[in-house]
Amino acid sequence: MTGARTLTRSGLLRVAVGTGVAATVGASSIARGASGPLADLDLAQARLAVAVELLSIDFLSAAIESKQFADGELRSLRRARFNEGEHLVAVSEILSGAGQTPTTADDFDFTFPAKSFETRQSIAELAVTLETAAVGSYLGAVDAFTAPDLKTTAARIAASEAGHLGFFSRIAYRRPIGISFPAPLDYATASAAIDPYLG
Repeated sequence: MTGARTLTRSGLLRVAVGTGVAATVGASSIARGASGPLADLDLAQARLAVAVELLSIDFLSAAIESKQFADGELRSLRRARFNEGEHLVAVSEILSGAGQTPTTADDFDFTFPAKSFETRQSIAELAVTLETAAVGSYLGAVDAFTAPDLKTTAARIAASEAGHLGFFSRIAYRRPIGISFPAPLDYATASAAIDPYLG
């Protein structure tokens, strides 16, 4: 929740979509196998995914530090943060392999509503909001990515994020099992969903 925010949602959209420059993806331990240039929309989706992961890591760190969770739940929170760290590496490598510089936590000043971390319930309710956006953004990326290997990466991350969503839904609403067909979010909608927390 620290760091100087230098990228707004509109800036993210301009940087992501407005370059007009084709790039080539490099090898990554997860998101690999694409050959040839990446479309602007692929780069845009990867930049959005980086922002989603940085936000998730910041949120989970604050949740862990809140001291509102018992040992078993803390282990799950730490595991979720580990997942988000691996996701961040994968989506950042899409950009770095394409010759782009991924954003980092220092590019944002993450902000959350007042009293978000005062109780276990308030944390879980905010987490449901954030994880719903994360699941939707990755499902949208499955549709939007043009490179098949990137579609697969997005689908795998969406599956992981759905597990996080179920964990927090159980705490917040006693509903660990969600809806049958989570909604994909297009780029603009997903970007708008996380923008309030980016500064």
